[in-house]
Parts: sequence; C-alpha cells; structure tokens
Amino acid sequence: MKHFPRIIIFVFAGLQLLRLPLFPQFMDIYYHLQSAWGFIQAGGYSNWDFWEYAPFGRPNIYPPLFHILLALLMKAGAGVVLLAKLLEGGSPVVFLVILWNFIRKNYGEELGFFVSVAFCSSFAFFTFLSNHIPASLALALGFLALGELFKKRVLRAVVLLILCFYTHASVPWFFLLSCLIYGVMDKDHRRDAFRVILYSLLLSLPILTFEFLNLPFIKSVGNDFPVKFHLQVKVFDYILAGFGLFLAAKMAPKYRLFIGLFLAGFIFLSYPFRFLSAEGYVPVLLLAAVAMQGAWEAFKTCIFKAKNILAGILIFFILFVSPTLILDKPAGSSRINYKMEWMDSSLSGILFGKGSSIWFPRMYLPAVDIIKKNSAKDDIIYSGINFSGVVLGALAQRATSNALFPEVPPAVQVDPLAVANIILLPKDLDGRFIKDISLKYKLALVGESEYFSVFRNPLTAYSLKIRKAAFSFREIVVVLFILAAVLFWKKT
Repeated sequence: MKHFPRIIIFVFAGLQLLRLPLFPQFMDIYYHLQSAWGFIQAGGYSNWDFWEYAPFGRPNIYPPLFHILLALLMKAGAGVVLLAKLLEGGSPVVFLVILWNFIRKNYGEELGFFVSVAFCSSFAFFTFLSNHIPASLALALGFLALGELFKKRVLRAVVLLILCFYTHASVPWFFLLSCLIYGVMDKDHRRDAFRVILYSLLLSLPILTFEFLNLPFIKSVGNDFPVKFHLQVKVFDYILAGFGLFLAAKMAPKYRLFIGLFLAGFIFLSYPFRFLSAEGYVPVLLLAAVAMQGAWEAFKTCIFKAKNILAGILIFFILFVSPTLILDKPAGSSRINYKMEWMDSSLSGILFGKGSSIWFPRMYLPAVDIIKKNSAKDDIIYSGINFSGVVLGALAQRATSNALFPEVPPAVQVDPLAVANIILLPKDLDGRFIKDISLKYKLALVGESEYFSVFRNPLTAYSLKIRKAAFSFREIVVVLFILAAVLFWKKT
C-alpha cells in the first residue's frame, strides 16, 4: 500500500507528458495568458481589465495570484504555448501529490492509499483539475492550509488561505466553511480553526472588498451555461461516500473534517457541473476512500486470499471501470436524455484518448503571424468568434475588443468592430456577409490564412489604453518573499 500511490503519481505524470501535444484542451488558459500579458503591459497587478473589451475595458474582478505567477514566468522568457501545455498537464498531478501527502501525514498511509485509488475514479474531475488551473491551485493551497491547521501552525495556515483568496473567488469559501464546521465539531482544533478563519478574512479584505464593491457589474451566468444540462454522476462513488459519511461520524474527531468538506461543498450547487464533478466532488472522493478503508477493515475477518481477491476486484473496478451516469438535455429540448458511460475512470479516459484538444497550430499560428506583421503592440484585434479572439489575442499578445467570459460586461457598450484595428473573419462565413462587413467598415484585406481573412480597419481612431498597475511587480515580489519567509520559517 505504501508504494502504490507513488506508482499512481508516476503513471499519471508519465501519461501527462505523453499527452503534451494535445494540450491545451480547454479555453480558460488563453484567458489567463492574455490577462498575464495585460499585467506585463501595466507593470504589475491591474484591477482594470483593459486588454479585453478594449479600449474601454471592465473591472478586473478575477483574483490575481495565478496571473501574477504567469506574468513573472512570461517576463522571465517562458513561451505562452509551453506554459499552457505544462500547466494544464501538470495541475492534476500536483493536486494529487498534495492531497495524498495531506492524507497520509494526518490519517495514515492506508487511507492515503485509498485516496489515491479514489482519485482515479472520475475522468471528469481529472479534466477539471487540468482545465481550471486557478481552481486546482486554490484547492491545493486549501489542503496545504488544512495541513498546517492540523499541526497547529496558525500563521502558516493563514498565509496559505490568504493565497487561496487571491487565487480563486469561490474555492477559499469552501475551505473557510469547512474549517468553521470542523471547528464546531472538533474542540481540539476549534480555537485554531476560528483564528485561521478570522485572520484570513481580515488579511484578505483588500481583494474581498474589491470583489464586493464590483458585485453590481457581475451577471450570474452559472445556470445559463449549457453545461448545466450535461451532468455526470458517479453513482458508485456517491454510494461509497454515503457509507463513508456514516463511518466518519463515528470515527475520531479529525475525521469530522470530511463531513465539514462535504457540507461546505453545497456552496457549488448553483453550478451543477462543479458541484457534481469538480470542487464539490473532492469530499465525495475523500469519503469514498473512507468507505473503502472501512471495507478493508471489515475484510480482515475473511480468509487472507479471499480478502485480497475482493480488494483487488474493487480497486480494479475503480481504476479502470468506474461507470458514470450522464444526464444531457439538448439545446431547445425539454427532454433529458440518460446514458451510462461504463469506462469512465481517469486512467481509462486517458488511455482511450477521451477529451478533445483545442490546440490547432495550423488554424492559429499563421493568423498570428499576419496580425503581428500588420499591427502595432497597442492595436486592438477583433474576431467574429469570441473564443478565437482570446486565443489569437493571447498568442499574438494583442488586446481584443470582445471577451471570452460574459460575467462582467464592458464598462462602455460599443461596436467591437468599429473600435478594432485588426479584424479577423473566419473563411467559412457567408461570402456576401464578409463583403457587406468589408464595405460597411471600409476594411482593407492585409492577409489570409487557411482559416481566416485578416482585415485592417482604417477608420478607427482607437488603440489600447494601458492602465497603470495598482501594485508594481517590484512591490508584489517583495510581498511574495515576505509570505514565503513566513511559510518556511521553522518557528511559525
């Protein structure tokens, strides 16, 4: 058991390296790369998003830590494509290492073994960790904070939870609520848990206040996303988690943390996919591992050979089978379709090549070359497809007049074509439509790739308006060094 989690980590790391040509597989990383480029233009952290919905922009409500780290790496010379591939490929492995290490140090090698098995159960959760990197980073920071709380190192736990608040908007509340519930149920850690909550909230007030003041700008789109109607339920995992919840309530007080995590997970209910397959799946994973450990203990009364056979069947089932009930409602339909995906574990998903890549160098790189040759660094680009716009903006390092995520609308509503210097229209658009657009804005064709026609707009008088950073990179690095000193100072 002791070496099995290390083998799993090694296997996942190797498979992710082999899959690097497929990455990135999700759109989010391009948004983060473009935001990091915006920070570089500003000279540090900017609380105004001037690189999307340019030239007027919108409030930058997204917590900045991940974008700061990306910007520092980019300033050091790291290529954006390489960063996208390595970060997407490495995020699930890093999270597994931190989660397993937290469990084995605080609950023992045996439960650490079962957690590593349970981690392999859900391909959807594995891809979530890969695709939503700030959330994955925040989950890792949260478990690091819990590890310090268990060691009664309040200051370190506070620092890690603060970093969590500066990484993601919702995940830190998941851990804060978990600490609150756990503190109520475990008197040995109650005082420290409440201190961690109080100090973390006080020291995170700058970002929390900024987010609160900008709430009127945010449009709720959680229940409008099509993913609401494409849900994946790990039925067997939830059955195991139900038994695990029952067992955790009867075990030592430190196991009440799993109950706290389970109850706190309901804050993600407004985003059904996240509740079932992403952040909300974390406590299910842990409770399923508790149930497996309980079953292992119950098997001790069996003949040794029978015990090993039963355990082997269960582990094989989770590692390679792990069925998923998929609920799907097509757009415009009132009927929900159901189907069972029988081979839906992380390992089987990777080995069978599930998931799709959105890295299409033939589509994007020639268009990026045309953009760079025919535009200045302060020019604004527009693509008829929002997703293509942010990809091209991130790769060409140009601001865009449209944006990928609609939660925060532009500060000023304008015609995105009228303010753009460079306009890219997909070639599969109706030819008459392209001609009409060209005549309306008097566009000049400056280049063509296999997939895009690239035009220059000679009539626009707009260009990128860079906002000065609220905090410079020098100030940020000083703060990060101070926090690192607190974390690694032995007496804290």
